[in-house]
Amino acid sequence: MTLLNQAQVEQLKEITTHLRQVRQEKSIPIEKIAAQTLIRAGVLQALEEERFEELPEPIFLQGFIRRYGDALGLDGNALSYSLITNVVRQDFNNAPKNSDNKQNRYIPLVLTYILLLVGASAGLLYTLNPRLTIQSLTPEENNQQSIVSNQTKSLFIK
Repeated sequence: MTLLNQAQVEQLKEITTHLRQVRQEKSIPIEKIAAQTLIRAGVLQALEEERFEELPEPIFLQGFIRRYGDALGLDGNALSYSLITNVVRQDFNNAPKNSDNKQNRYIPLVLTYILLLVGASAGLLYTLNPRLTIQSLTPEENNQQSIVSNQTKSLFIK
């Protein structure tokens, strides 16, 4: 497994050393822990012997550490949390660099979509009612047309 940074490897070494010491003090065989936690004995041995390249992803390791600690009568959540905070701290330091790049990439797309919506709306408005757009664009002609229409109405009414 190559997904752990140096700080995470050191933290994992401390945790697994502590777990191994507690297990040996209580004289509990690894097979009994494996049966109790439903973690393969080979994985537990790899943890204790610090062969981290043979282990699965860090998210699985956190669960293994929690169950292993609980089986030994320790606070498994606290043990796994110490590894989690180390992982989150590393991800938090890298996050702003990635988010800045993503924000800069998506701004032109948003502007493009807005322009497309405005253009489509204007085209639809013109297609459905061409007189409305012409009248609203030339208010002087609109006033002249209303005067003419009022005069013709008055001729027919008389």
